[in-house]
Amino acid sequence: MHAEIVMIGTELLLGEIVDTNANRFAKALCDIGLDLYYKTTVGDNEARITEVLDLALDRSDVIITSGGIGPTVDDVTRQAVANATGRKLIYSLDLEAQIAARFRSFGRKMADNNKRQAYIPEGALPLSNPAGTAPCFLCEDIRGRGIVISLPGVPRELEYMLRKKVMPLLVERMGGAKVTKIRILRTCAVGESNVDRVIGDLMTTKNPTIGLAAHAGQSDVRITAKADTETEADTLIAPLEAEVRRRLGVAIYGVEKETVPEVIGGLLLKKKLQLGLVDTLTGGLLARNLSDAGFGDLITANLHSLDVSEALQKAGLNIRADARDGDYSELAMALATYVAPPDGIGFALIGPFKDNSTCIALCGPGDMRLTKAGRNYQNADYIRSWLATQGLDWIRRAVLGQLTSPADWKE
Repeated sequence: MHAEIVMIGTELLLGEIVDTNANRFAKALCDIGLDLYYKTTVGDNEARITEVLDLALDRSDVIITSGGIGPTVDDVTRQAVANATGRKLIYSLDLEAQIAARFRSFGRKMADNNKRQAYIPEGALPLSNPAGTAPCFLCEDIRGRGIVISLPGVPRELEYMLRKKVMPLLVERMGGAKVTKIRILRTCAVGESNVDRVIGDLMTTKNPTIGLAAHAGQSDVRITAKADTETEADTLIAPLEAEVRRRLGVAIYGVEKETVPEVIGGLLLKKKLQLGLVDTLTGGLLARNLSDAGFGDLITANLHSLDVSEALQKAGLNIRADARDGDYSELAMALATYVAPPDGIGFALIGPFKDNSTCIALCGPGDMRLTKAGRNYQNADYIRSWLATQGLDWIRRAVLGQLTSPADWKE
């Protein structure tokens, strides 16, 4: 059994409002273990809504719509559902009485156009809506293809109907709710394509399943299992998670909602290490991310928003930034050494040089001395974010003593 959602409203297609209802649907369906396979957005056009619903009934067991059941001329969802399910649209005096009573409870008289809301596909099950004036309904396809549940587009009303009426009804039809358990393994500074290269063959499993989601400088590995109980779901996830961890190694920095700065800051604190920074690329983003995560006190030096020549001058280093002939490791190491605290790490993220190259150097902990080329620079926020994440990740790997992962970029 699987579901499909149809979001109705021309205002959605015009970008006039943000579709938050789709997110509500997705979370609610996930909570009861009902798979959501498709989402379609369609404008307030009877023919197009009918076409979308007819296709949905061909491929899904449960279709839930949002919007188009108000009192105005362009609220045509009722007629479209009747068309798609092969039923007549009939007028219900009972629904008219319910709507009128609802208005009386507000101290108002029902307008004539609200009577449009009393129309319903013949044989449909009305679902009372105490949160608003629009009656909702469940309609079975006359050919037995599936059911359509139509809900309001007003988020407050939809949330109430979804949680109080629709989800219990669907759980009953499913013979009980299933548990959907999601485990997120978070990687950084390796790139989504490299994660796929290493674990792509595991992404054909059926239960659990694996999916990837990319952010700036990060890629999440999502393992999802469905079972009757949470314990059973955990049992399904465990061996697949272990295999993913074995393959990706140190590329995995955390789980669930952990962030790179939180993990690195916690690691430095645990190891009692302080950090000196030189950052000529991100405008201080490295230090700012650590500070925002609550670890600003660990930073003993912070040279940022300087170009490389200014940073060298500030450090009192008599080295020319433009005379390296493509090898900037000596510059980076000199700066990292300059800011390194006695019991900690000096880190330099420098550039851009004339070829837009960047360089990373790390001095400490202990006798560790490392340099490497960073990602090429572009004047864009997402590149600066990527470079900051790459820098923090290299500090993490150095502290752990695990510098390489099979998912690292191939030189």
